[in-house]
Amino acid sequence: MEELMRTVLIACIPALTAIFGWGLNKAVTIANGYVNNKFAQTCIQNAATAVYNAVQSVNQTYVDALKEANTFDKDAQTIAFNKALAAAKKSLTQETIQFIRETFGDLDSYLSTLIESQVRSQKTYL
Repeated sequence: MEELMRTVLIACIPALTAIFGWGLNKAVTIANGYVNNKFAQTCIQNAATAVYNAVQSVNQTYVDALKEANTFDKDAQTIAFNKALAAAKKSLTQETIQFIRETFGDLDSYLSTLIESQVRSQKTYL
């Protein structure tokens, strides 16, 4: 029964990922509606997209294999988080980095909150 459930979930992951991506973009669009500054909207969207892509990539290249082998422990979680943070930061433009620092303070703290939210969302929906 457990194997059947795992097979069904694995088969549904691509569709759920697409739906989640659409939902994330919709949420950012709604949030951008409250921000009148086009530059700010672009920076917020860039950060959300960078985090979404980073978490997806780390899940695909690192986390999934460890979970399959049942070796995804606290240390592996820390490594996965750091990989996602580094990948997200690497994807950001200098303008977005500067905007986040000036608007929200610390870049790592801002991205960490987004990463944790993204991971939680993926756990819940995937």
